[in-house]
Amino acid sequence: MVNADSVHTKKYCYLIELTGDKQTELLAALTPSEEDLGDWERVYSAKLPTWRLWTNANADTVRFIVTHLIARYGLPQNDYWLIQYRGNDHGHPQMLHPQFHTR
Repeated sequence: MVNADSVHTKKYCYLIELTGDKQTELLAALTPSEEDLGDWERVYSAKLPTWRLWTNANADTVRFIVTHLIARYGLPQNDYWLIQYRGNDHGHPQMLHPQFHTR
C-alpha cells in the first residue's frame, strides 16, 4: 500500500529566490529564532539560488525575517523573490516580494 501522506505538515511553504548578480548561502548564519521558524532547505534543482521554508508563520512574519536575512548579507532589497504556497498545493502561488502595484 502506498502512503500518500505529506512529508511536511506545515501550513505554508515559502520560496526565496535570489535574482541579482550577488550570490550567497542564506542558511549559513541563521539565528536560533530564524531556525525555529520552520524547516529550511536549499532547492538545488532551481535555476536561481533558491531556498524553501516550511512553516506555520504568516506572510508578514516571513517577509520580516527574509528582509533581515537579505540585509545581513548586504544584498540589494530588490534582488529576491518571495513566493508563498499553501501547504503542498503548489498550483496557486502568491508573490509576496516584489509586490507590483498597478492602477
